[in-house]
Amino acid sequence: RLSDIAPEELYRHVSLLSAHSHIFKGTLRDNLLMANPAATMDEIEQALKTARLYDFVMSLPNGLETEVAENGSSLSGGQKQRLALARVILANRQAIIFDEATSNIDVESENEIMERVYELAKTKTVILISHRLANVTGADNIYVLESGNVAECGTHEELPDRHGVYEKLWNAQQELESFGKETA
Repeated sequence: RLSDIAPEELYRHVSLLSAHSHIFKGTLRDNLLMANPAATMDEIEQALKTARLYDFVMSLPNGLETEVAENGSSLSGGQKQRLALARVILANRQAIIFDEATSNIDVESENEIMERVYELAKTKTVILISHRLANVTGADNIYVLESGNVAECGTHEELPDRHGVYEKLWNAQQELESFGKETA
Protein backbone atom coordinates (compact mmCIF):
# COMPACT_ATOMS: atom_id res chain seq x y z
CA ARG A 1 0.00 0.00 0.00
CA LEU A 2 1.08 3.54 -0.68
CA SER A 3 0.65 4.47 2.99
CA ASP A 4 3.34 1.89 3.87
CA ILE A 5 5.97 3.75 1.84
CA ALA A 6 8.01 6.40 3.65
CA PRO A 7 7.50 9.81 2.02
CA GLU A 8 11.26 10.28 1.53
CA GLU A 9 11.42 7.00 -0.39
CA LEU A 10 8.47 8.01 -2.55
CA TYR A 11 10.04 11.41 -3.32
CA ARG A 12 13.22 9.69 -4.52
CA HIS A 13 11.26 7.92 -7.26
CA VAL A 14 8.42 10.28 -8.23
CA SER A 15 8.36 13.81 -9.66
CA LEU A 16 5.35 16.09 -9.95
CA LEU A 17 4.65 18.74 -12.54
CA SER A 18 1.47 20.66 -11.81
CA ALA A 19 -0.27 23.67 -13.31
CA HIS A 20 1.31 25.72 -10.53
CA SER A 21 4.84 24.35 -10.35
CA HIS A 22 6.87 26.89 -8.43
CA ILE A 23 9.71 28.78 -10.04
CA PHE A 24 12.09 30.15 -7.44
CA LYS A 25 13.79 33.53 -7.36
CA GLY A 26 17.35 33.06 -8.58
CA THR A 27 18.95 32.04 -11.84
CA LEU A 28 17.59 29.64 -14.40
CA ARG A 29 20.52 27.37 -13.50
CA ASP A 30 19.56 27.48 -9.79
CA ASN A 31 16.00 26.47 -10.66
CA LEU A 32 17.24 23.51 -12.68
CA LEU A 33 19.88 22.31 -10.23
CA MET A 34 17.28 22.02 -7.46
CA ALA A 35 16.25 18.79 -9.16
CA ASN A 36 19.76 17.42 -9.48
CA PRO A 37 22.60 19.43 -7.89
CA ALA A 38 25.20 17.16 -9.52
CA ALA A 39 23.86 17.62 -13.06
CA THR A 40 26.45 18.20 -15.75
CA MET A 41 26.20 20.93 -18.35
CA ASP A 42 25.39 18.24 -20.95
CA GLU A 43 22.50 16.97 -18.79
CA ILE A 44 21.19 20.51 -18.28
CA GLU A 45 21.34 21.23 -22.00
CA GLN A 46 19.61 17.95 -22.84
CA ALA A 47 16.83 18.67 -20.33
CA LEU A 48 16.36 22.14 -21.82
CA LYS A 49 16.28 20.70 -25.35
CA THR A 50 13.76 18.03 -24.38
CA ALA A 51 11.56 20.70 -22.76
CA ARG A 52 12.02 22.89 -25.86
CA LEU A 53 13.51 25.71 -23.80
CA TYR A 54 17.14 25.50 -24.92
CA ASP A 55 16.97 28.03 -27.78
CA PHE A 56 15.15 30.56 -25.57
CA VAL A 57 17.68 30.23 -22.72
CA MET A 58 20.67 30.43 -25.05
CA SER A 59 19.23 33.56 -26.70
CA LEU A 60 19.24 35.41 -23.37
CA PRO A 61 22.25 37.69 -22.77
CA ASN A 62 23.09 35.84 -19.52
CA GLY A 63 21.88 32.40 -20.61
CA LEU A 64 21.52 30.06 -17.63
CA GLU A 65 22.69 32.85 -15.31
CA THR A 66 19.59 34.90 -16.15
CA GLU A 67 17.82 35.93 -12.97
CA VAL A 68 14.14 35.07 -12.69
CA ALA A 69 11.70 36.76 -10.36
CA GLU A 70 9.86 34.97 -7.55
CA ASN A 71 7.39 32.45 -9.02
CA GLY A 72 8.85 33.12 -12.47
CA SER A 73 6.84 36.31 -12.98
CA SER A 74 9.47 37.46 -15.49
CA LEU A 75 8.65 34.44 -17.71
CA SER A 76 5.58 33.64 -19.81
CA GLY A 77 3.28 30.82 -18.70
CA GLY A 78 4.68 28.50 -21.36
CA GLN A 79 8.28 29.35 -20.41
CA LYS A 80 7.58 28.66 -16.73
CA GLN A 81 6.01 25.29 -17.52
CA ARG A 82 8.89 24.37 -19.82
CA LEU A 83 11.38 25.33 -17.09
CA ALA A 84 9.48 23.20 -14.58
CA LEU A 85 9.41 20.37 -17.15
CA ALA A 86 13.17 20.65 -17.69
CA ARG A 87 13.62 20.45 -13.91
CA VAL A 88 11.48 17.28 -13.78
CA ILE A 89 13.48 15.79 -16.65
CA LEU A 90 16.75 16.64 -14.88
CA ALA A 91 15.50 14.93 -11.70
CA ASN A 92 15.31 11.72 -13.76
CA ARG A 93 12.77 9.99 -11.51
CA GLN A 94 11.19 6.66 -12.48
CA ALA A 95 7.66 8.07 -12.37
CA ILE A 96 6.29 11.50 -13.25
CA ILE A 97 2.88 12.84 -12.36
CA PHE A 98 1.57 15.59 -14.63
CA ASP A 99 -1.32 17.20 -12.75
CA GLU A 100 -3.13 19.60 -15.09
CA ALA A 101 0.36 20.63 -16.19
CA THR A 102 -0.90 22.45 -19.29
CA SER A 103 -4.06 24.06 -17.96
CA ASN A 104 -2.69 27.62 -17.65
CA ILE A 105 -0.80 27.97 -20.91
CA ASP A 106 -1.47 28.73 -24.56
CA VAL A 107 -2.43 25.97 -27.01
CA GLU A 108 0.93 26.00 -28.83
CA SER A 109 2.84 25.54 -25.56
CA GLU A 110 0.34 22.91 -24.45
CA ASN A 111 0.85 20.89 -27.62
CA GLU A 112 4.63 21.05 -27.31
CA ILE A 113 4.57 19.99 -23.66
CA MET A 114 2.18 17.13 -24.42
CA GLU A 115 4.58 15.92 -27.12
CA ARG A 116 7.32 15.84 -24.46
CA VAL A 117 5.02 14.01 -22.02
CA TYR A 118 4.38 11.23 -24.52
CA GLU A 119 8.08 11.11 -25.36
CA LEU A 120 8.91 10.67 -21.64
CA ALA A 121 6.24 7.98 -21.35
CA LYS A 122 8.35 5.75 -23.59
CA THR A 123 10.92 5.33 -20.81
CA LYS A 124 9.13 6.44 -17.61
CA THR A 125 5.92 5.71 -15.79
CA VAL A 126 3.71 8.71 -16.51
CA ILE A 127 0.47 9.57 -14.77
CA LEU A 128 -1.35 12.31 -16.63
CA ILE A 129 -4.21 14.07 -14.88
CA SER A 130 -6.19 16.23 -17.27
CA HIS A 131 -9.67 17.61 -17.76
CA ARG A 132 -8.86 18.12 -21.44
CA LEU A 133 -9.47 14.70 -22.96
CA ALA A 134 -7.54 15.49 -26.15
CA ASN A 135 -4.41 15.28 -23.98
CA VAL A 136 -5.06 11.66 -22.95
CA THR A 137 -6.06 10.07 -26.25
CA GLY A 138 -2.67 8.37 -26.61
CA ALA A 139 -2.60 6.97 -23.07
CA ASP A 140 -2.24 3.22 -22.51
CA ASN A 141 -5.02 3.35 -19.90
CA ILE A 142 -7.54 6.07 -19.15
CA TYR A 143 -9.31 6.15 -15.80
CA VAL A 144 -12.40 8.35 -15.78
CA LEU A 145 -13.30 9.69 -12.35
CA GLU A 146 -16.79 10.72 -11.39
CA SER A 147 -17.52 12.00 -7.88
CA GLY A 148 -14.12 10.73 -6.73
CA ASN A 149 -14.63 7.17 -7.97
CA VAL A 150 -13.41 5.35 -11.07
CA ALA A 151 -16.42 5.32 -13.40
CA GLU A 152 -14.69 3.74 -16.41
CA CYS A 153 -11.30 2.63 -17.61
CA GLY A 154 -9.94 1.68 -20.99
CA THR A 155 -8.29 3.24 -24.03
CA HIS A 156 -9.52 6.19 -26.04
CA GLU A 157 -10.65 3.73 -28.71
CA GLU A 158 -12.61 1.55 -26.25
CA LEU A 159 -14.29 4.07 -23.99
CA PRO A 160 -16.65 5.80 -26.46
CA ASP A 161 -18.15 2.43 -27.37
CA ARG A 162 -19.32 2.01 -23.78
CA HIS A 163 -21.61 5.05 -24.08
CA GLY A 164 -20.73 6.25 -20.59
CA VAL A 165 -19.12 9.24 -18.91
CA TYR A 166 -16.08 9.38 -21.20
CA GLU A 167 -18.19 9.46 -24.37
CA LYS A 168 -20.35 12.29 -22.99
CA LEU A 169 -17.32 14.32 -21.91
CA TRP A 170 -15.50 13.67 -25.20
CA ASN A 171 -18.49 14.74 -27.30
CA ALA A 172 -19.07 17.86 -25.19
CA GLN A 173 -15.43 18.90 -25.46
CA GLN A 174 -15.31 18.25 -29.21
CA GLU A 175 -18.42 20.37 -29.64
CA LEU A 176 -16.93 23.23 -27.59
CA GLU A 177 -13.64 23.09 -29.49
CA SER A 178 -15.34 23.08 -32.90
CA PHE A 179 -17.58 25.99 -31.77
CA GLY A 180 -14.44 27.90 -30.69
CA LYS A 181 -12.85 27.35 -34.12
CA GLU A 182 -16.01 28.54 -35.89
CA THR A 183 -16.14 31.79 -33.92
CA ALA A 184 -12.41 32.53 -34.27
